[in-house]
Amino acid sequence: MKATIKDVAKAAGVSISTVSYAINGNERISETTRQRVLDVAKELNYVANRNAKLLKQKKTRTIGLFFNSWFSPIYSDTVHSIEKTVHKMGYDLVACSLYGEEHSTAYKYLRDGMVDGAVFLTSSFDDKFLHAVASEDLPMVVLNQQIQGLHIYNVLIDHYGGDYTATKALISSGCREVYYFSGSPGSYDNQQRLDGYSAALACFNIEFNSEFIVHAELTEESGYQQMKALLEKGVVPRAIFSSSDEMAIGIIRASREHGITVPGDLKLVGFNDIPESGFTVPALTTVSYHKSKMGSLAAEILFSAINGNSDIDSHNIISTCLIKRDSF
Repeated sequence: MKATIKDVAKAAGVSISTVSYAINGNERISETTRQRVLDVAKELNYVANRNAKLLKQKKTRTIGLFFNSWFSPIYSDTVHSIEKTVHKMGYDLVACSLYGEEHSTAYKYLRDGMVDGAVFLTSSFDDKFLHAVASEDLPMVVLNQQIQGLHIYNVLIDHYGGDYTATKALISSGCREVYYFSGSPGSYDNQQRLDGYSAALACFNIEFNSEFIVHAELTEESGYQQMKALLEKGVVPRAIFSSSDEMAIGIIRASREHGITVPGDLKLVGFNDIPESGFTVPALTTVSYHKSKMGSLAAEILFSAINGNSDIDSHNIISTCLIKRDSF
């Protein structure tokens, strides 16, 4: 059975990224490590994908779009905009799932250089791996996450500003105790949103209270379960800022089951402005941003890098705004 890059990494006791560094002559590793990896590769008779390298030299005229085994409907407009720009430039777009992790098609396409550029809708790739494969011949644009490195460009949503505006609006409406239903602790977007929330509290001289922070997944079911748990403990928030519209919809459902009216008893703001947010009862006030612009900007930055433009901002921000509806 033909040896893989994973086999070499395991036998040498190093990461896949280190194997890639060694084979491609990257200076990020020591000469001792490089030689050890090359010796192991020789022993295992490992040969890099030469067909892919030849293909790369001729240019594939293909862009890779990488995501988890599923992606949220909030990305549909973004993906459509990327696709439109890619085809306008005369390239093909290949969508690759990360399902299977290191054995996935996504990893293979990147390791073997089978695309001329990449756009990422997922934060699940190991940063070290992306640093190892990003190059002048394979520039990358990552959406809604922050990765610093050569040939890697970021398109970010203004989470801080969006949360600041939403929280400030809730406080200005008379609610000094604003609960924050957050996403995964430690993620880039969640930290930015938490900072915006905290800044709005400080603007009104309101002390931060960790008891008002509710960690949840960004889904309707998670919002429903977390809100239900609060209400069953006798805790009835008067204002909630939710990190996603899906969670906010779950909060409305749990509130209705417990006789809590929105916005009469509870003022609520979501984030993302998904299509469903305008059809909930009541219609959801939410933080919105231009999703199509996010996709077109990502594609334009990528093609600028492919064409050798060195004057590209590594960080690009998509602004947000508050869409006022009926939930407060």
